[in-house]
Amino acid sequence: MFLRVLGPLQSLDLLTINDEPSNKEDLVEIMWRAFRYFPEGLWTGVNYVGNVNVEHDLEIESNEEVHGAFIFSRLVRKVRKMKRCRRIENLLLAVTHDPVIIMYHRFELEKFKRIIDLVHDYVSNDVGILSLFNIDEQVGTKIAAHGLGHNQGLAHHTEPIDLMYVRLLKGNPIKIDGFCIECKKKLKNKKEKGTLS
Repeated sequence: MFLRVLGPLQSLDLLTINDEPSNKEDLVEIMWRAFRYFPEGLWTGVNYVGNVNVEHDLEIESNEEVHGAFIFSRLVRKVRKMKRCRRIENLLLAVTHDPVIIMYHRFELEKFKRIIDLVHDYVSNDVGILSLFNIDEQVGTKIAAHGLGHNQGLAHHTEPIDLMYVRLLKGNPIKIDGFCIECKKKLKNKKEKGTLS
């Protein structure tokens, strides 16, 4: 399946993880809608490259249900390996309905505190991760758009690394426009300078 929109840049390769094949149209539709958040469009299209089954790293409990989950750093390594094995040259975005978590330590009140966060969105210049766990389609579209914006040089969420935390979704800029205020300013400046089509 290949959807095409007008634009001068690369296409986006989309891989699903642990998803039933019947969901691929819905996932590509999310990406299609995400394109509309960009001024003039930044991508030439979405190329669905298939589904892979990946073993979960651990289990988490949410709303009295147990879910298989991925540890962020391990999943990114696996996606990069898949990209090399499939000889994919475009950005490879892996989409899953499973939770993806990150664990890190933060220094608080003279001691270290272990933090565990859900990661819904991470996109670098070569691979991306998008988790639709416990998110409706509309918000999922905005998360996808924001992550693709990061791939275009909007990497400003730096604690501890460029990740989209679940708490960012509660802010009005993300809910309303799909981008935070800082990202919108950067996109506007790039468009005015002619670096966007």
